[in-house]
This record gives sequence, C-alpha cells and structure tokens, in this order.
Amino acid sequence: MRTSYALSLLSSVLLASATANAQTPWITLTNEGGEVVNGTTIQIDAELGGMVQLLGMGLHAENTGGVERLINVKRYETSVLHGTVNYFCWDLCYGEQNAGALPLWVGADPIPMPAGALANGFHAYYKPMGVAGVSTFRYVWYDMDVPNDSTWVDFVFNVTEPAGIAEVSSVRGFSAYPNPVASGDVTFSYDLGQSAAGTRLSVYNMLGERKLVRELGAAQGQVVLRADQLGAGVWFAALERNGKPLATKRVVVVR
Repeated sequence: MRTSYALSLLSSVLLASATANAQTPWITLTNEGGEVVNGTTIQIDAELGGMVQLLGMGLHAENTGGVERLINVKRYETSVLHGTVNYFCWDLCYGEQNAGALPLWVGADPIPMPAGALANGFHAYYKPMGVAGVSTFRYVWYDMDVPNDSTWVDFVFNVTEPAGIAEVSSVRGFSAYPNPVASGDVTFSYDLGQSAAGTRLSVYNMLGERKLVRELGAAQGQVVLRADQLGAGVWFAALERNGKPLATKRVVVVR
C-alpha cells in the first residue's frame, strides 16, 4: 500500500463552513513518520481485495495552542462510491456506515486536551466491499467552544483492479432478479465469457462476512437462492475467480 501527500484544492460549498475563518492551527496533526499533515490530502492506494478488505490510517493530534481545549472530529463524505463502507475512531471507534448514510458525521466523544497533550486515538477506515474506484473524505478537528477555529485533512482511498485482472476477467453480464427482494427466491444470472474454472459466486453480509458460496460449473448460467437463505438487509454477491473479485452486485432484501 502506498501513501502520498499533496495540497488539497477542494472548494466544495458543503465544506466551506468547516474551513472559513480558520485561524493559525492550534492542533498539529502528524503521521507515523512525524510529518505535519494539516491541510493536506492523504492518498491511500491499494489493489482491490476480498469483501473483508479494510483500508485505513491513523494520525496523531497535538494541542499546540497553549490552552486546554475540548477537541472533536467530524467527517464529510466529499465523494464516495455507492456500496462502500466507512467509519472512524476518535478515542472511541464508531460503527460502520454505508456510503451516503451519513454525509456529515460528527463525533460523539470530544476529548479534553490540555496544552501540549497528544491524542493518538484517531483512525480513518474504509471498506471497498469489492468496488474499485476512488472515495474521498474530509476530516475536520475543531474546538467545541470555537467551531471555526479548525484544521482538516482529506483522505482519498484509491482502489484499483488487481494487476492482470483484465486478462482473467471478461464478465459480460451479472444481475440479480428481483432486486430489491420482497418475497420468494432471488436469481443471479451471469455470463463469464470464458471458462468457469476456479470461479464461484460468494455472498457477503454488510460486515464483510462470507455467508454463502456456490461453485460455478459453466461460463454462463444462473444461481438461485431460496427465500430462507437471505434474511432482510443489504447483501453483496461477488463473482470471484481464484479468490479475486470479478464483479459485485448489491442486493437489498426487504422481507
């Protein structure tokens, strides 16, 4: 996994209130290498893995403002991919959220920080859930008593297809019907375009836990799952070859 830094050029109207009227930063943010990252973009590059893949990074926050402050963190979804999952920790770790569920997420546990205090409890996490592409988040640190006196860091998660995936994946079609599923069975239709050797259909829950696996014996066909095999909620069905995802389908069950 490679991490790179660059100045952020983001000018979203949504984030304007978070950065307007900002003073000289009183919170100094540093990475594991000791580099100051206030007002920068941190890009995390990774190849797409399985449904349990988790990407993330922690930062150290030091109160360099000379007086005690009550520090909180909020997270903006700047641009996120549908079907992905994210969460963060600020002293406590919060539960996972689907992309789009909380465009603005305000931490519930501000940390009292005396002058010179160092907090190591921040981590930003991202689960691609088998979806390749770029998702961007802005994290803002602020004093509860002076909300505009803040600093920020943008996290860009850039997830690419594994090297050589184009050679092994020529999926022509992958669908689920009905979707959403209100009652009865759900049918997955697929067209791999080539041999089915080493290919399977795997079904994961929102935690990334694999619940069902069906080996595929033909390059084209259908897999039918009974009504009692998928409970109510959001599921992710993935065509996988030799452990690598080829295509992913989000399925909503509303029984």
